[in-house]
Amino acid sequence: MVNIVLVLFSVLFAILIVVAAIYFLVYFQHPDDKWIAWLPKGIVVLGLSLSAYNIFLLPLDVANQSGQLVATGQLPMSTITLSFYITTVFLVVVGVPFTVFYYEGVDDNDESDTKKSHASQIGYALKWLMPTLFFVGAIIGVMYWQVGYAVIPTTRVVGAFTTGFDVSKDYCALASSGSSVCTLQYGNRYPWVSGLVYTVALVTLAGWLIFSVFGGVGLVCLPYDLFQEFQHRPKPITAAEYAEQKKAIGQQAELLMEVGTGLTEELRDSQRSGKSRFDKRFRKLRLREAEFRKDVLILEFHYRRLEECYKMQGVNILLQYFKLVGSAILSLLWIVHIILYLLPYILKSTPYSQFLSTFFESVSPIPFIGTALYALFAFYLLLCVVKGNTKLGMRLFFFAIHPLRIGETMMNSLVFNTGIILLSSLAVAQFCTLAFAPYAKYTASNSLFGVQFQNLQGVQYVYDAFVFLLIGSAGLSVAYNIYRPYNKQRENR
Repeated sequence: MVNIVLVLFSVLFAILIVVAAIYFLVYFQHPDDKWIAWLPKGIVVLGLSLSAYNIFLLPLDVANQSGQLVATGQLPMSTITLSFYITTVFLVVVGVPFTVFYYEGVDDNDESDTKKSHASQIGYALKWLMPTLFFVGAIIGVMYWQVGYAVIPTTRVVGAFTTGFDVSKDYCALASSGSSVCTLQYGNRYPWVSGLVYTVALVTLAGWLIFSVFGGVGLVCLPYDLFQEFQHRPKPITAAEYAEQKKAIGQQAELLMEVGTGLTEELRDSQRSGKSRFDKRFRKLRLREAEFRKDVLILEFHYRRLEECYKMQGVNILLQYFKLVGSAILSLLWIVHIILYLLPYILKSTPYSQFLSTFFESVSPIPFIGTALYALFAFYLLLCVVKGNTKLGMRLFFFAIHPLRIGETMMNSLVFNTGIILLSSLAVAQFCTLAFAPYAKYTASNSLFGVQFQNLQGVQYVYDAFVFLLIGSAGLSVAYNIYRPYNKQRENR
């Protein structure tokens, strides 16, 4: 019989997640986007909700199994899990790109006093979406046709067994004493996986690339930047200092406005000439535009900091303490767990310790507490991904810059970050399933991620490589921050 209490709690959590996604949207959106742009708002709410559901599927699965081979909660978690992941793939491959291309149709308009029609924007979006879907579909189709199967190691026990055979004893290991009753034959099975599972697996690989690079950077840079923000936090200034610094910022703003006007004219001239976005000159203009946007973001940061110093007379020091200590502890625990458990597990050796897995197993029976702690660690990884994307975007011109700012984030930036979070949520869900394998035993998530995905022909070792890339990205971030320490004036140059 289905566990009614588990179903009710799941529905309640689902509703709360949607409410939280709507609150996130309202909290971060720019005032200019109020009561307009309903399509991207729907994509943002749906994408953030799906990302949270992907994370919460594992604790729901654990509660449904209750540590038993046969699920005590009677929920069809295999179907539920795969359904959510397929929906995620559709939104990542179709929903988010269509929305981005749709609003690029407005940005690419070369007439300053008119706007493109709704039909024209849809046409522009389809013009770029259809080739993208064809390219992605062709890659997935060819790979599935060639290597769409899993390689499952098997061990066959061959021998004459009699009544009273004790399965707890390893009779085959007694061969040296002459009393062995069986032999072991090792081999592989090659089951063909479904097309849907294979599609989810390949899209998850793209999520792993984002997660391993951005997440590794964020694991280090998030606590490091919080420490630097605390060390160089806004401090009260006098009216004379405020007026002097505000004047200097105003002068820099005027220079940026002149640069921006010239850059806009160059982009319009390039578009009127019919140049492709792959044209060398057009790409150089886009790189200059990305650099210009970074300069604007840095100037806006200094202006907000100036306002905090004068009007708010500093910041809440207790809140900064809390964020700094919490971030440092979570990053440290994750890195230690990866080193002690996950890396030896990947290398087929005995882990030094189960560490966080043991902790989650012990707290999982406690209502809400176990789920809340798991969510804390999992969502922190998504936060590290967003931080890593912003950090690399400010350092490398070929990365897009879409920072999340309270009450000042435009819809295109919200949609972009939603796509990053949504794609990374698949990788984070798989990562947590592998990192907490004892906690996730017998679950549908473990069957999907730990058995089918991990044993796919041609990609079974790629997932392991991404874990090393995650640690490598974190290590490079440490080296970079040591080599180029914080300089509060460096951003102005």
